[in-house]
This record gives sequence, C-alpha cells and structure tokens, in this order.
Amino acid sequence: MKTLITLSMLLPSLAFGQSLVGTSPEMRTGFLEDFTGVNCVNCPDGHAVMASIAAANPGRVSLVGVHAGVYAVPGSGQPDFRTSFGTALDNYYNPPGYPMGVINRRAYNGATVLSRGSWPAAMDEVLAMPSPVNLGMESSFDAGTQTLTVHVQLYYTADSPGGEDRIGVLLTENHIFGYQSGGSANYDHTHVLRTYLTDIWGETVTTTTAGTTVERTYTLSVPTTWNVANCDVTAFVSEVQADVYQARTVPAVDGTTLVTGVLTEDAAPYRSGTASQSTVFNMDLTNALGAEGGYVITLTATDAPSGWASMITVDGTAFSSGSTANIADATTAPIAVQITPDNTPGIGNYLLTIASVDHPLAPVLQQDLHVISGIHDLIVTNPEAEQWNALYISSMVQAGELAYAKTSRDHFIKFGQANALGGVLNVYRNVSWTFPSITDDEVAVLIPFMDAGGNLMIAGQDIGWDQSGDANAYGTPITRSFYQNYMLANFVSDGTPSNNLVRFNEQDAVFGGVPNSNVAHVFGSSQYTYPDELTPVAPATAILTYNATPKIGGLRAQTTDYKLVYFGIGPEQMADASVGRMMIQLSHDWFYGTVGVAEFDAAMGSLGQAYPVPADDQLTIPVNTLNSDATLEVFDAIGRSVRQQYVARTSTRLTVDTSDLSNGVYSYRLRTATSAGTARSFVVSH
Repeated sequence: MKTLITLSMLLPSLAFGQSLVGTSPEMRTGFLEDFTGVNCVNCPDGHAVMASIAAANPGRVSLVGVHAGVYAVPGSGQPDFRTSFGTALDNYYNPPGYPMGVINRRAYNGATVLSRGSWPAAMDEVLAMPSPVNLGMESSFDAGTQTLTVHVQLYYTADSPGGEDRIGVLLTENHIFGYQSGGSANYDHTHVLRTYLTDIWGETVTTTTAGTTVERTYTLSVPTTWNVANCDVTAFVSEVQADVYQARTVPAVDGTTLVTGVLTEDAAPYRSGTASQSTVFNMDLTNALGAEGGYVITLTATDAPSGWASMITVDGTAFSSGSTANIADATTAPIAVQITPDNTPGIGNYLLTIASVDHPLAPVLQQDLHVISGIHDLIVTNPEAEQWNALYISSMVQAGELAYAKTSRDHFIKFGQANALGGVLNVYRNVSWTFPSITDDEVAVLIPFMDAGGNLMIAGQDIGWDQSGDANAYGTPITRSFYQNYMLANFVSDGTPSNNLVRFNEQDAVFGGVPNSNVAHVFGSSQYTYPDELTPVAPATAILTYNATPKIGGLRAQTTDYKLVYFGIGPEQMADASVGRMMIQLSHDWFYGTVGVAEFDAAMGSLGQAYPVPADDQLTIPVNTLNSDATLEVFDAIGRSVRQQYVARTSTRLTVDTSDLSNGVYSYRLRTATSAGTARSFVVSH
C-alpha cells in the first residue's frame, strides 16, 4: 500500500520553481580527462582507477577518455577513437606518458598532468572545494533528424574568481567493443570522447557575479555510426584554460539535472556504533518543484549484518521504506535514519534514495550511511582485489576470530577520517596485484592508526615496485615514505616468474613452521607474475625468500608502537591454498601474542571452571593471577558478541549476567590489545 505523508511547513525564504540548477552554494564536482590509447598496455589500469573514483563519488565525477598520441594510432582491425579535439588537448597538455590525466584542469602538488596514482588524491582535493557556480543541463534527441539538443543553465552563488568563465560541452560514448592492449580483443571502451559541441576551452561567459543566471543551448547532428543510446553529454564551467568549477554528465537521450528537491545531507555519514544503541543520521529534504510533489523514500541495506535494525522517520513520524511522502511546495521535511546494531560485529552500509514521483527521469537524491560496530580485525580490500576476500575471511575463521569484517579501501579511509576506527586493533590489507597499491589518503589514516598501536598485515606482488619511483608506477612521495618508514622495506627488484617457489624462514618464531609453496599464476600466464624482492629496514626481519637464492619476499617487525607483516607476494598466489591461509592466520595470531594460545592462557592467568552449569541468571568464572587488564568477550553459538566487560588485573572472580540470554550454548574468552585466549563453552538454561 502506498503511504502519503503531506507536509506543509512553509519556508518563505525559499522561492523554488522548476529548474535545472539549484541556488544554494555547492561543492565542486570532478572532471577527469584521461589521455589513453588502444595500444597503451597500462591504460586499462587507468580505466580501472577512473571507475573506482566514480564509484566512490556517485554523481559527482564526470569522466572523459581522450584517445590521442602515439598509442592511440590504430593497427589493422583496431578501432580509431582519435578526434581533432582530443589531439588538440593532447598537444596542449603534452603528457609525458600514457595513461596520464588532468583533474579539473588544475594543478595538484605543482603538476597539472598526473599519473594515475595521483588521481584519487587530486580528485578528493577538488571535491572538498566550494564552487562559485552551480551547473545544470538537459538533453533531447530527435531520431528523425539525428539532432541532439543540449540546454545548459548556470547559477552563480558567488562572484567568479576569474571574472571571465567558459562553458564547455562534449559528447562521449560507452560500450564500444574493440581491441585494447593490456585488455582484450573485445574490450569494453567507455567514456570515449566523440566530439565537442563547443571549443575545447568552452564558450565565453562574462556575466559571472553572484546571483547571475546564464543559459545556453547547443545542437549537434549525431553521426549514425554512433549509438546515441550509449552516449552521454558532459557540460562544464571553467576559467580560461584553467580550473573547472563544475561539471555534470547526463544521458544524451532525455537526460536532465532537473532539481526536484534539495537534500541537506548528514555531515557525518561514517560512524562508530555500539550494540543495541541507535546511531541516528539527520537530513532535510526541501521540495524544489515549484508545486506540491510526491517523493519515494527508500532505505536499502547494501551490505549489513542481517540482525541489525534500521528505521526511517519523516517529520518525526515513522515511515515505511519505499513509501511516498507528499511535500508541499518550498517545504522542508526532516528525515532521520536510525541504525541499531545487534550483538553481531560488523559494518552496516546503507543507501537512502529519494525519487520524484512526477519526474522519474530526474536525478535521484541519495546519501550513503555507514556504521562500524564491535570490529577488532578489519580486512581492507583494494578495488579489483575483491575476488580474494574469501581467502582472508576463511583465514579469520581458521584463526577463530569472531570480531572481524571486510570493507573497501575507500570506506576504510572515510571511517578513519571520521575517527570511527577506535575499536579496530588489526588491519589486513588485501592489495593483490592492483593499482595504486596504496594512496596518500590511506597513508593519512594508517599512520595515526599504527602510531596508536594498530597492527598491519599488507600483501601484494607489486606494492614495492609501485613505490620504486618507476615512471609508470603510481607511488607518490607520501606513499614512498610510508613504504620505507612504516612498512620498513627497501625495494630491490620487480621479480620475475622464475621466483616460483616460496620458502619460509625456518628460524622465524612465527612463520618458521609454514611449508614451502610453489607460486601459482593466478593473474593469467606466468608473464604476469612479479613477486617483489625487498630488503628489511631495521627492526624488520626477513620471513620468506624465493627459490634457493637469498631473494627476500616478506618481512615482519615489532616497533615500539605497532606490529607489521608485509608480504611482497599475495597469499592468493600460493599454489597450496592452505599456505596462503596460514600466512594470514599466523599474522593474526602474532598480532595477539607471539606465543601460542595455550601459553597465552597460562601467561594471562588461570581461568577456573565456570559455574553453575548450566547457568540461569548468572555465570561465575574463577580467575587466578591475571598479569594485565583484559576484556571478557561472550559469544553465542553463531559467533555474535553478546557481552563485553572490563576485567581488572586484580580480579579473582568474574560474574557474567546471563538472565537475558536465550537458552543455548555460548563461549567466552579473554582478550587484550595484544593477545587473545582460547574460547571456552558454557550452557544457559532458564
């Protein structure tokens, strides 16, 4: 049943009519021009970086693939994506290699043309900047005449710093299948620049003061060889051959940025949560249609523990997800989303969407919301390395770890920026063979995490090469410094497929018992196997070598602040899958204590026999000679945390309230920041 909620609180300060552009100040959007070519072997890596940037910032990034330069010259049977516009841009920016990119046509760290390793950080810098102008657009296509019409609308919320701006409009095409070096013979080419509807530097705008509205219309006769259904139109406003303030992209057929409403987002969409306590996100939705309108408001758990609860309220009233709120013209409706974790440790990712009933083609308003609760061990995965998550998860299970979760590198960074990683003790970086291996923003999170005692396991076959300073690498001065000063490694060699046997150092107290393993070519043929060779920086020591030669491929270290395990070859590359799991599990075990769990239990103190068995209202656990403060953790039969309580070193007896626990089997263990004991079972029966 469709629910209608009518709101009529008038805000006289807002005077909305139907418009392609809003009048409130906005942050900048991104405009990434990628210089690429069908014969550029590294260009698919650039395409992947572009895609990950767009995925991390939905609706805020416009992408353009500029095929130009020597690598864009097609061979026999290869597609020719070159244009006079792309050639002109390539000649102007003169990239020293491919792929290279320009972010909003502005300098980052002194350079305008950037390697793909710098794109994410440069984009983040742009997206954090305010814009003096808002941009909207709509498009229509007449199939009879093959005519594309694009209407662009600007609204200046502040005076333009440059005084004279430019409007640029271009057309790109997606899903053109053809050859790509480093890709395939039938590669899916996206964001391919087809043409400009203006000059590459745009059309002059001189009325650029606050409160000014500018409107322009452009037309194009679209060649029948282009699939207009797969085409997008991008408009941007910029200074002359310089900073792009705003860019928007819409489909070439019936695309629109019609402003149906204004969603004031929660300022802190990444939060730490607590079991059984609600985390509340607050937003405001303002009707901008110029008339009363209906909005479908939906909250979706994109990835969250099944037992976590969520609820929406609109104007203080409980609201069913997927129902319709009817909002009067120029009226603001407060929207609250409550996320309540249960005792299952995890990360909850949610998406709030708001769609206009009367204008289904208009952009959907949305906000991502994220909560992390009860997590001690966090698997952090690079884009395109997700296929190896199962290996890391099975290693956590093998280690008996119950308070773990997985997340993407982007989410990890944003949780860190929000100071929401307080409960995380250990991070496991699934880098594999992906680029950039690490980023400036990630380093900015990892350094304080490790300085505060957080431990890091990181694995991937080209992390070292990526920080080598090679002209084709993604490393930056910041990531290279992190590699040497925190990962405690010096890069020696990219390695070769001849490094086909991993030998673990038998003298190492942690990994000495791991069997040797052949190297599997999991990235395709052997030509794509590059196990990094490195040398440890003190106090790090070598934990594995390749073949019978002293080629070092991994290290571990314990500093005054953190523990580190770094593998220059991924656990997924072990031909013996059990060895790969042991690499991760033993890292986990070492993070919690260099001795075995039995020795840990003895070192921590003796836990006596719990009583009564079965327990009714409470369970008592005798304790003898604890050597440090600890946390008692209680888990149910499926591994959900149901109790956590502080245990002082001087304790001789622990009392656990079981009155509200359901009948069944439970387990408990002691944990410190550096150690964890054996889980022991008990039964509750009321």
